[in-house]
Amino acid sequence: MVDAVPRAITMAQVAQYAGVSPASVSRVLNGVSTVDPAIVARVNRAVAALNYSPSEAARSLVRGRTHTIALLVPDLENPMFQGVLKGLTLAAMRDGYRVLVADSAETVGIEAEVALEARTKCDALVLVSPRMPDAQLRELIQRTAPVVVVNRRVDGSPAAQLAVDYESAVKELATHLIGFGHTRIAYVSGPPLSYANEQRAQGLSDVAREHRDLEIVTVAAGSSMQDGYIAADEVLDTGATAAIAFNDLVALGLLSRLREVGVEVPTQLSIVGLDDIPLARFAAPPLTTMSVPRIEIGRQAWERLRHELEGETSDHTLFYRPALVARDSSGPASHASGWLGPARPVLRLGSTVVAQYEDGAAIDSVLSPRPFLNHVISRTGTPLSVTQPTDHPHHLGVSLAIADVNGTSYWGGRTFVRDEGSIMVPNQGRQRRDELKIDGHALRERLSWVDERGITQLIEERELTSAEFENGWAIRWRSRLKATLDAITLGSPATNGRVGAGYGGIFWRFPPDFARGFSPAGESESDIHGAVTPWLAFAFPDRGTTTVLVQGAEELPWFVRVAEYLGAGPSVAWDSPRAIPEGGELSLELTAFIVDEVLDASAVERLLPALRRQTGL
Repeated sequence: MVDAVPRAITMAQVAQYAGVSPASVSRVLNGVSTVDPAIVARVNRAVAALNYSPSEAARSLVRGRTHTIALLVPDLENPMFQGVLKGLTLAAMRDGYRVLVADSAETVGIEAEVALEARTKCDALVLVSPRMPDAQLRELIQRTAPVVVVNRRVDGSPAAQLAVDYESAVKELATHLIGFGHTRIAYVSGPPLSYANEQRAQGLSDVAREHRDLEIVTVAAGSSMQDGYIAADEVLDTGATAAIAFNDLVALGLLSRLREVGVEVPTQLSIVGLDDIPLARFAAPPLTTMSVPRIEIGRQAWERLRHELEGETSDHTLFYRPALVARDSSGPASHASGWLGPARPVLRLGSTVVAQYEDGAAIDSVLSPRPFLNHVISRTGTPLSVTQPTDHPHHLGVSLAIADVNGTSYWGGRTFVRDEGSIMVPNQGRQRRDELKIDGHALRERLSWVDERGITQLIEERELTSAEFENGWAIRWRSRLKATLDAITLGSPATNGRVGAGYGGIFWRFPPDFARGFSPAGESESDIHGAVTPWLAFAFPDRGTTTVLVQGAEELPWFVRVAEYLGAGPSVAWDSPRAIPEGGELSLELTAFIVDEVLDASAVERLLPALRRQTGL
């Protein structure tokens, strides 16, 4: 025999036990202050004796509030919408509200019906990226207010609107790819009734009008990984060298299919997405995308909805501007040559990337963060630079580093200090990129040299110019350092008491391969270290490559290391400090000719005039 389920105690039973009316019980349970204290006491005793639990549904009907809001999304599997849900839930919870979630599964025909049903159970509604037609959406908003609409324009509606500026976002993605030399770009589009898709299409249309040599090819897809996977073959058929996916999920689907068919990303096809979902950085390769503040959008949706619930109407749309996150899935077009990609510049000559230019922002502060040339190679693939080697982690490929600028180190790591020896100094500065422009083979950059207190000591105008010749390539580094706020004294460990340690200036750290160094002063380290000569060379016999470093108009002593490690550069302060008066400038220059041939001193002397004429450097 099955035991009968005990029936819940009703309000009428509480009223009978207390000897009062059900209405009096209701007023007591809802905290009405005018009820006689004696009646309050009798009702409370009855509630305790009968173990009565009020029905939340019934109480909500009495109060006119459920303290619940509804969220309707087109696809809950999309991490973008999950982020909005998280932000909304956390913010609403702090104010005593709960969130009910509904998913229309990208089915436009049921969106309004689902929204209406959800609203009958809640105090308010959040619509995220609704797909329904404008007229139907306006009618729905009138019937379900208060409402907040995320990522959809609703003209003439009192609904508080929040939106991501996807039009600007897709323009920035297109500009990023144009910077890499891409002129034929596929747009893998989203759901046809999506307002966000409409914004993206408009942004790309504007970019195409601004760049007459740019062709945008649209490939219909959707918003899921499966949609991207299916669209991949059609993207390849377009002949595009890059693709902008509607969102990161579509981009991840593209990447999956491209791996299956053996297409290399970004070497053969660059892929970029939008939203910067958590999976984006773990893709293979990590996905270039536009970061959207998903959780913040959810939090702000609640703030605006709370104001609506309190009778305060929001009278303007809040736009969020996504930020570019450049990763490894985007790169130069296969036909491009010169400096490409302003977000993460690379130097491409024909089909070979011969150098990368990093902004150095991720370098640890004790290594004096600064922009630097990285992964420098010859045309035939000889590695010619090394970054953060274990022996000297503060060596960053090819960079402009000075150990003492009015007492601040822009060299990084351990530095020799008078009366203290070689120590890890606490006053490491950093070179902050303020502006970067690319024009073919010329990369121009404006930098602020900021000390440990955050004060700008120097402004630098930097130009890296590349050129090609028959069996190699060349790059010229020019820097103009301006003392804008105060007089500047540049020093080195040598000027601080360590004889011969005159390092500081444009410095090139080579890999630890066997190399033979030589200059007009001789062929041993003791001959070339400290010598003032127009050029210095390192030949790599096992690699069949020679790098010739040539000074500019002002010839400085060479700081050279061959035995301990392989590195060299002209010294700004060899044995005495270098002063820049307030308002004054210092110009530095170093040109490298990277020849795929093993040269000796006589060959360098013979070839240099011709190389300078051919390259213009």
